[in-house]
Amino acid sequence: MINDFCHLFKRELKIGFNDFFTIISFSSFFLISILIFVFAFGSIPIEISLFYNPMVWVILIFSIMLVSENFTYNDYLDGSLKELQFLGYSEELIILSKALIMWLMIIIPSLFLVPLSCIFFKLSLIESVLLFVSIILASPSLILISLVASLFSIQLKSNKIIQFIIIFPFYIPIVIFTTTAGHNQSNLYENNFLILIGIFFITLPVTLITSRLIMKEINR
Repeated sequence: MINDFCHLFKRELKIGFNDFFTIISFSSFFLISILIFVFAFGSIPIEISLFYNPMVWVILIFSIMLVSENFTYNDYLDGSLKELQFLGYSEELIILSKALIMWLMIIIPSLFLVPLSCIFFKLSLIESVLLFVSIILASPSLILISLVASLFSIQLKSNKIIQFIIIFPFYIPIVIFTTTAGHNQSNLYENNFLILIGIFFITLPVTLITSRLIMKEINR
């Protein structure tokens, strides 16, 4: 199983580096969205740092959904998904390898973009660190959910609007506990971090089982 995962990881890594446009599109969308909010707030005398956490998470979710299809749709079109299953690779390993590469290609750049954007909103070091940690803890769940959503949209042959409507309720718990993770009151952020870890351990088996069922259905 480890050897199979290594082969799949190398394959996805090679495809990911060849598709460098995904990183560019994600980073561009993230920075442009942040700048739009900066210009929208302008010089209004309010504590705009209070809006930074929710704003970052909304942008991050939309950015992940924007590029998630790149990791599944092309493989579906050229028959790679079906071929990988035919070669004996399990659906769980396929989706895990895609999720790991997606995390490396999307979340790692965002960890550099977020501190840069913190400058515009004058966040303190503690607030920036808390946001940084919350992204690391919550992003695996977001990526797994978005990959399932992209597979689901392939099966339904629907557009991203329908995909977002269907999958949005699964984002709500993550949004709730990440947008409040930066408020340093009665160790609330520590509890939220533990909840985010718990959400991941729930999301992981559910998304793997769902992905296996969907991949078997679309590759019939």
